[in-house]
Amino acid sequence: MTLLTSSTSWRGAWRQLRAEPGPAALVIAGLALGLALTLLTVGFLRDTLWPDAHLPEAERLVAFEWKVRQPGGATSEWYRDVPTTPLNLALRDTGAPVSEMSRVIYFPLLMSAVDAQGVQRHARLASILADPDIEALFGIQPIAGDLRAALSSPDGVALTEQSANKLFGTTNVVGRPMAVTTTAGEPGRAQTQTITLTVMAVIPSPSLNSTLIYDAIAGFNAPAAKGYVSSYSMWSWGNGRLYARLKPGATATQVGDLAQRLFEKQPVPEGMPADFLKGGGAWAYLRALPALDIGLHGAGSPDRRLRLGSLAAAAAGVLALAIINFINLWSVRTLRRQREIGLRKSLGAGARALAAQFFVEALAVAGLAGVLGLLLAWWATPAVSVLMQHSFETPVLSPVMVALTVLLCASIAALSALPLTRIALRVRPAESLAGRSHSEGAASRWLRRVMTTVQFGAAALFAALALTVGWQTQHVADMPRGFDIANRLAVDLPPEALPAQVQSLLARIHGWPEVIAAAVSPDVPGRDWSKWFSEFRSAKGQPVHLRVGLEFTPGWLQLYGVRVLAGQLTADHRAEAAQGGAVLDRSAVTALGFASPAAAIGQTVAVNKHFRNGQPVTIVAVVDDLRFDRPRLPQSPNLLMPVAEHGSGVISVHSREPAETRRKLAALVNQMLPAAQAQVLSVREHQATTMAEDTRLGTLIAVTGALALLLAAVGIYALAAYTLRRREREIVLRKLHGAGASAVAGLLVKEFAGVLAAACVVALPVAAWLTQLYLGGFVERAPVGPGSLWVLLAAVALLAAVTAVAVARHLHAALALRPLQALRG
Repeated sequence: MTLLTSSTSWRGAWRQLRAEPGPAALVIAGLALGLALTLLTVGFLRDTLWPDAHLPEAERLVAFEWKVRQPGGATSEWYRDVPTTPLNLALRDTGAPVSEMSRVIYFPLLMSAVDAQGVQRHARLASILADPDIEALFGIQPIAGDLRAALSSPDGVALTEQSANKLFGTTNVVGRPMAVTTTAGEPGRAQTQTITLTVMAVIPSPSLNSTLIYDAIAGFNAPAAKGYVSSYSMWSWGNGRLYARLKPGATATQVGDLAQRLFEKQPVPEGMPADFLKGGGAWAYLRALPALDIGLHGAGSPDRRLRLGSLAAAAAGVLALAIINFINLWSVRTLRRQREIGLRKSLGAGARALAAQFFVEALAVAGLAGVLGLLLAWWATPAVSVLMQHSFETPVLSPVMVALTVLLCASIAALSALPLTRIALRVRPAESLAGRSHSEGAASRWLRRVMTTVQFGAAALFAALALTVGWQTQHVADMPRGFDIANRLAVDLPPEALPAQVQSLLARIHGWPEVIAAAVSPDVPGRDWSKWFSEFRSAKGQPVHLRVGLEFTPGWLQLYGVRVLAGQLTADHRAEAAQGGAVLDRSAVTALGFASPAAAIGQTVAVNKHFRNGQPVTIVAVVDDLRFDRPRLPQSPNLLMPVAEHGSGVISVHSREPAETRRKLAALVNQMLPAAQAQVLSVREHQATTMAEDTRLGTLIAVTGALALLLAAVGIYALAAYTLRRREREIVLRKLHGAGASAVAGLLVKEFAGVLAAACVVALPVAAWLTQLYLGGFVERAPVGPGSLWVLLAAVALLAAVTAVAVARHLHAALALRPLQALRG
């Protein structure tokens, strides 16, 4: 302990840092990057996996999830939305071992209020309907008013602080009235109604990482809420979430099994295809999941685990590479200090004293890197928040993060001091003082080569993955879909937009000189937000499942350049709407058993009673195949419905001057629909939302790959310095005996080529497996060649280029060695 706290030890450590500031700066910078990424990763993991750990009795809080049957008897992934009302009632009636329980149903409602200056304000808020027990379940403490009273009243509502400021410009709003606009009816033809509510509570704004995120909360006693619950309280409709607190002694598995038994007593929904029940079993499955386990195993967890695992692996990899660089560079410096070490040993320094000295020196480096890493993580937090679409709740400079940094720095110092101490223990005082240096030994040399090989392998792996993800993302963006998206813009309309308002908007847009076409549909093609399937009968009477739900107004096919193969549509679609006209794509024609697109025209197709109330459709046109599905899913055959007009949905515009149209369109929509908060994007930008996670993952891997390549370059630089130091006399002797520049270069190239080859042999098979595993999740895959060949070759070429740049300086130094200086040592 005295050795570790000795001022002499610390002065020696600072002296070593000042002796060679360049290598010291490289090591400190590398460790700081690794520590910063590690700290950000720890915060991200904590916020994502355990966002509700602070809730009262969080270990007893459970959420219900379900998965449903699909075509062919398959089951879907787990969903958070369950048949909340019937399940809630059934659990209550059967005496389930739960205390508090609350339904939660989300509605994006348009709210209006008059502020203190008499100005009318509008805001679209993420609103939920909830039972009064939500207050105890999620520990919501009102800032003002009574939350339970608000949720029990037929006209009460609670606003968060942020929402109160948006609507009223103040949080002193208890007792103030506000208007809520809701919609009811089928999409595109919904009717709007306005209700007046009274603000009865102001509550804190929830964390953006919380399981439950909301701007406003109302109860189920309002007439509109009762009407909704009455219409949609079916066991076959997952329309909301359900949370409960277990009674002491009860388990989530016990409650989940009870929920499943109650569910299995319900009849199979009328109209469910027999194909969905192939293989037997229930038509859906329920479970109760502890809230603290939602992050790892809840709905959406496979993608979440992939993202979190990638981030954790990246952070661990970068930090490990930085530690390897530290050990390599400091090992070279230790070999140069043999006389100093021999002198210390001759003066009585034992193994313990040497180990303490090297630990102090390593701790000085790690400590500086820790301080810099903390500041770097704090500085980079806003940028990382944008990249990962995540709000960091755990401050980087919090006591917990500082303590973690101290622990990491101490561990790095201890790990790094071991090989340095081993080198020092091999030094013989008499020989080192006489000027005869010793090597670190064959074992240490092989350890160094292995560590450098690991660096190169990691760099190759990250480079291959970054190239694969980037190439796949670009491939998906450019893949043929059966429609054109160049110079096409789209804007989402609010749910309360009426058909007459939308028609007025279209009329104004058609009058702009740069606009080629404009039309309305429920979704942007290829964004895949709205997706429904329905059962039809083929020409032979067999059930066929087609994707439905896309209705389009006149001009939509021409706007997107969709090729019509057979049939035609009228200019206003009124004839098609009157006769139940439908448009098929080529795949749907084949699925329904028609011999050709032309043979399908005029044919009547029977439908499931839940589609258009069972009214058959008549095929009026056939178009080329359309790919609306996400790239991870197989292409679905499509049935489209032409309509004369449509409310809400999306306005698409084909423009000769997209920038000008974008500006005018946003202004027009916000003028005619003040609460729309319109954001006009290109269709390509809308489609990119389906690949947002992959894009973020690709960016993360690319950044990590760049850091890995940088650290690998530092590692090979250190290995080159060590090789030159160890073999400088051999190089001089060879030169004295007539060896040319190529022979000298060959010595160094042989050393580095072996490391590079070993790294490729180890890393490239793993990279090939990982890239194929990633691409295996897509139906539409980028052409990377067998076994991801071109990606692997590109990674090797990149690594070879980095190696060449890193060793160029030392190769030049080797060729410029002076014989007399080298032979004197």
